[in-house]
Amino acid sequence: MYWRTLDKIDSSLYKGIAILMIATHNFMHLFPKPKENEFGFYPDRFFDFLHLAYSEPENILRTSLSFLGHFGVQIFIFLSAYGLTKKYSSKQPDYWPFIWQRIMKIYPAFLIAILAWLIIVGWFIGDYGFLGPAKLLYANIIPLVLKLSLLSSFTPEYYFSPVGPWWFIPFIFQFYLTFPLLRYLHSRYGNRALLFLSLTSLLISLLTQGKIGELNLYFTVLGHLPALCLGIFLASNDDKKINIPKSIILLALGVFLLGNIYETFWYANHISFLILILAFLTYLSDTIKNTRTIRKTLLFYGSLSMPLFLVNGFLRAPFITWAIDYNHWSLTLILCLISLSLSTLVALALDKIEKRLMLKIEWETPRSLYNQFTQCLTKALTRVK
Repeated sequence: MYWRTLDKIDSSLYKGIAILMIATHNFMHLFPKPKENEFGFYPDRFFDFLHLAYSEPENILRTSLSFLGHFGVQIFIFLSAYGLTKKYSSKQPDYWPFIWQRIMKIYPAFLIAILAWLIIVGWFIGDYGFLGPAKLLYANIIPLVLKLSLLSSFTPEYYFSPVGPWWFIPFIFQFYLTFPLLRYLHSRYGNRALLFLSLTSLLISLLTQGKIGELNLYFTVLGHLPALCLGIFLASNDDKKINIPKSIILLALGVFLLGNIYETFWYANHISFLILILAFLTYLSDTIKNTRTIRKTLLFYGSLSMPLFLVNGFLRAPFITWAIDYNHWSLTLILCLISLSLSTLVALALDKIEKRLMLKIEWETPRSLYNQFTQCLTKALTRVK
């Protein structure tokens, strides 16, 4: 099997798959069992998954999404590195303008999502009364400040506060802050740098058991360097026909299975399963593109992935409560689809609001603002003289 270069259509299709995996996982994993092994090694969770798959085959979709759906995050991590490497394939990004572009890509949508969370949860879902949004804001001011300042990744008690999936925002900014350095190291030292960084990340995770003190490395860029380096490597070698031997795929499968049983192998679970997903999607890419309904659906969700990611976490209630209370496979799927549909509608609304806002406001880089300020100041001083 040969790696196929990803164009914009492919990337959007992969984003669609990733966000659907994540949104449905965020619903299904709230059931008591099975939980996922996303941020730590718990072999009993794997055996819970196997037991439920065998004893409750009608629930196989729920249990699979609960245990495996979080790997959609790895697809996003890979695509972020892949896309930026393609964009800056012939030049080194200018650091501060690059960071500002990333801020303007994420923060407006994030701030609008926070406002929507305050209104929807404060007035309609939560029991906060007439002053619901204000009370909700006051109760969560610390985790919100930590999220917006990108510090929540380093404060374990606030990893998942105030909305679970938002843990990803500080992490992805850590990648943006380090990407110019990764790009520089790769351009200077080649693929050896990527291999060294990946192996170092795995070794540190293994030796520290994924934690430095109370800090979980999988909430930081250090824990996901192999996926990022893989994205940089494949994007940089798209002009070559990269063969993916069956032995690599079988090795990745073996490491993943062993990683759910033995802790030593678990630290390679994220990268091993990512390799399996990419191989699977490469194999199915033609089928996905040629099946009109699937293609249109995935492209739609791929274009909506950011706002949907930001809102699905607080739109699970009350549907998840009903699903857990009744615990019937068909009702669970129906309620999950209702929750996903509601999240989609809200995401569409927020996406339109953000686009209109960005059109009305002329966002400048800090350097441009500084230049404009100094020019105005100079003119004013000249007139005074």
